[in-house]
Amino acid sequence: MRPRSNLPPMSGQRSPRRPGRADFARLVRQSPPIEQQLPMTHLSDAYHLRDIAEAGSLRPTQCRVFDEPLLYLFYGRPAYRVAAQVESSGLEAYYPVCFVLRNSAKGAKRIYPFDSGAFHQGRFADFVHRDMIKEDFELDVDPTMPGRLMNLFWSDPRAYFDNRGARAMDLDPFDFEAKSYAELIRAKANGPFDERHSAIEVQMPQSIPLAGNLTAVILPSNFASEPVRRRVDELGALVLPFDTVSRHSPDNMVGQIYDICRDLYSGRHNGVKCW
Repeated sequence: MRPRSNLPPMSGQRSPRRPGRADFARLVRQSPPIEQQLPMTHLSDAYHLRDIAEAGSLRPTQCRVFDEPLLYLFYGRPAYRVAAQVESSGLEAYYPVCFVLRNSAKGAKRIYPFDSGAFHQGRFADFVHRDMIKEDFELDVDPTMPGRLMNLFWSDPRAYFDNRGARAMDLDPFDFEAKSYAELIRAKANGPFDERHSAIEVQMPQSIPLAGNLTAVILPSNFASEPVRRRVDELGALVLPFDTVSRHSPDNMVGQIYDICRDLYSGRHNGVKCW
């Protein structure tokens, strides 16, 4: 299955060709909020860990899709692939580092129910009408919206995190966007996308200080030095290291980060209990 799209190539201004519809956001808004919000995550790599530590914050960088500086977070899942194009490398600078944050959707610029870049590249084309645009799926910038969407489309928070257990839904015949999203998150066949197709994306226009917002840092064990542990402890957060295998791709290591997040959300490591 090859991605196809009527959208322009990845260059120049990213303005939508029409205003987005509000039907999908309206449906999600009607869903009840959940009591226990999941944390937010941000993935970087070891190379940029130095800059983050020196700045004491996560900072926006220029986004090629929206043509503006944005900081990308994902709701619950450590879903971003900062070095997805690196298939295999012995360079430790590419090793992934995950920041688990207290829920901080407040002040978001945009919230999407999926990886907006993958939609922009036409990777979801088999599940949407050819005239749908990503803005048709944009949610209200309300901190409760990620939880409302999860509550609407998934049986429980653990099901959302594991990307299995989507709800069976009885939708109105004209809920075309919701039907498309429901089919997308249930997709099992081969396709040009991974679990980011159903990971809730939160775009922040401003930096997020680590102090007061950081819950845990998940990083390769060779970077979990005593100075790093001491600095993270000063921030009131946890250091959760994982072992690596040389020449494993960064993508392989994300699976280990998922395992650690799952334990953290289960209340282990003195983490937040989400299920």
